[in-house]
Amino acid sequence: MRELAQVHMDTLLLATKLQVPPQPHHVVHRARLIETLDSGIHHYKLIHISAPAGFGKTTLLVQWTHSSRHLIAWLSVSEADNDLQRFLRYLLAAWEKVQPGIMERPVGLLLGGTSPDSTAVLPAFINAANEVPGHVVFVIDDYHLIELPSIHQALTFLLDHLPPSLHFVLAGRAEPPLPLARYRARGELLELRADDLQFLLEETTDFLKRQMQLDLPNEAAIALHGQLEGWIAGLQLAALTLRRHGTTAKNPLITGKHRFIADYLSENVLARLPDELRRFLLQTSILDRLCGSLCDAITGKRDGQETLKILERENLFIVPLDDSREWFRYHWLFGSFLQEELMRLYPKEVVQLHRKAARWYMAHDWPEEAFHHAIKGEDAELGNQIGEHYFDIKLLSGEFTVLEHWLELLPAQWYSDYPLIGLAQVSIYLFTGAFDEGVRNLDHV
Repeated sequence: MRELAQVHMDTLLLATKLQVPPQPHHVVHRARLIETLDSGIHHYKLIHISAPAGFGKTTLLVQWTHSSRHLIAWLSVSEADNDLQRFLRYLLAAWEKVQPGIMERPVGLLLGGTSPDSTAVLPAFINAANEVPGHVVFVIDDYHLIELPSIHQALTFLLDHLPPSLHFVLAGRAEPPLPLARYRARGELLELRADDLQFLLEETTDFLKRQMQLDLPNEAAIALHGQLEGWIAGLQLAALTLRRHGTTAKNPLITGKHRFIADYLSENVLARLPDELRRFLLQTSILDRLCGSLCDAITGKRDGQETLKILERENLFIVPLDDSREWFRYHWLFGSFLQEELMRLYPKEVVQLHRKAARWYMAHDWPEEAFHHAIKGEDAELGNQIGEHYFDIKLLSGEFTVLEHWLELLPAQWYSDYPLIGLAQVSIYLFTGAFDEGVRNLDHV
């Protein structure tokens, strides 16, 4: 009976999903994170690693698995694993690889049947864990691909009833629908997010010099590190771009329009999203900061704040700017890429999007942002309205530099169409003591 069950299961499972991937040749050893995992695993029933694409989640787990003293059962899931029985069979097969004989227990016999009853399988899984010696760690990579509620419910049952000898590590791009708040409150959850995974400056420098053989000045490495905000895949793609062009600039500018980076983000991030969410990202990419009502003004919908929460939960390169999770921004490189895509796909919409943003900022009494978007939106009338409301205030408060910067950005035609703008320039000259220049400009106005 047991042999038949084993044969039945083996014919359904792909061995490669249960194998730990080999360590990449060109990789920075993440000693600090490996130590965090290795020393913390006994203290937590669940370790959750969540970050956007390209932040080195799998690479970290591969490094840890190859160096750890713990028994680690590896499972790489795919979209095809959104079936409860299939998922549990893979989980048990991963366990069998590190502790042979698990299949001989009741849980193996149950899962070897044609229609196993999950209400019986899950308690049998827990009972088997209570009976075997030592600690076992289940690593489930790409868990964000699991969408079936019954699998999340089954995993929750297992986590709620795990003996101290069993632990789970989930890695993925999104926060799973598990009771993480409960585990967090009980001290049963260790979380590693993008802020934890991103390269430190010394890791960036080490990667560029040792792995990519790029002899860049220190200033260039620091500039790249700042632009990429610790994004590991972005650093590798940027290094390939620099190596291809042979640049030794002290301040190389890497943007979302660079071919390797654009291709990566297009194929691995944008193409995988629903049309509605992709459209939201493109439209709001014109903004330096995002909140719900501002996004609503841009998109014409009423789900802005909820969509921002989804983006954060899905780890779509979005960074919270306050503790209340009201304001966000896009990762600089991702935002740059989205703007390029917006111009490529919907060039005629860009001006209107900026005009909507300008009017929202104007209505909320944020003149600097309103003026910026009015210029981008070629909205001279709104620019003049902002001037009528705020030019005098800026002058009287001594913010001459701010006002000068505003005026430098304006198209020459606006000076002709709206004399108030020219008068503002005259006022700056008079307030700063440049009387002759002020008189000449006044004559021109």
